[in-house]
Amino acid sequence: MTVAGPLAPPMPQPLPILGVGIVPFESCSEAVNCAEEAIASGRKTFWVAVNPEKIHSALKDPRLREVLEQVDVGICDGIGVAIAARLLHGRMIRRCTGCDLFFHLIVKAAAKGWKVFLLGASPESNERAAGRLREQNPGLQIVGWRDGYFTDAEEVIAQINASGADLLFVGMGSPKQEFWISEHRQAINAPFCMGVGGSLDVASGQARRAPKFFQKTGTEYLFQLVCRPGWSPGVRWQRTMARLSFMLAVAREAVSSRKKGCSSATPSPRCRA
Repeated sequence: MTVAGPLAPPMPQPLPILGVGIVPFESCSEAVNCAEEAIASGRKTFWVAVNPEKIHSALKDPRLREVLEQVDVGICDGIGVAIAARLLHGRMIRRCTGCDLFFHLIVKAAAKGWKVFLLGASPESNERAAGRLREQNPGLQIVGWRDGYFTDAEEVIAQINASGADLLFVGMGSPKQEFWISEHRQAINAPFCMGVGGSLDVASGQARRAPKFFQKTGTEYLFQLVCRPGWSPGVRWQRTMARLSFMLAVAREAVSSRKKGCSSATPSPRCRA
């Protein structure tokens, strides 16, 4: 592993969004710099891309909530989370999606000589992703890859550790990937672990991201809602309702916080407005 240069600035303090901490990075570049500092130090770090559906699920699933409370870094993966930060904390944080961060880190890995392990997706998609990422990033060291259809976790962990990987990307879908990393984090030697959802399928070319307009405006979900193959009407409705429920929960908390603030002896400027 290549030793990093000057250490990154201190990581911003997380903002709680319905109990889930989101680090308000100013850009994906800042997130990469913080990841670089962690990797250079050799300490273990577990990052999670957090969107409204994941927070909504955590409100109902104590196991997922516990995992999200224990992660080292939660990044703002959805525009709904950014809006929630505005409503609850008075600041609009920038999105850095899990897919964006994955590709940024791959570029940095090629430049820094970091070793990468890809875990997840189908055998064909995983192998093709490894090949294409190498082609697109000369010098990239992908020291291991394994599809997500395995039964012996100990064997996979042994393979990861034997590879000497610095970064482990797990694409098993959420929350399965978060549960798997959390369960085995102590046994995994790679300093940096992150679930990347369908990013391996994107890297392989088997799936495509929304057009740039949707990416820039944070409305990728709307594109997926209409164009994502394999989503039945029931799934589309369920995911839409999860997002609506999330925003309603945020609105309730915002109103509750405002009432508490306005009932204090010294009203805040916001209360006087």
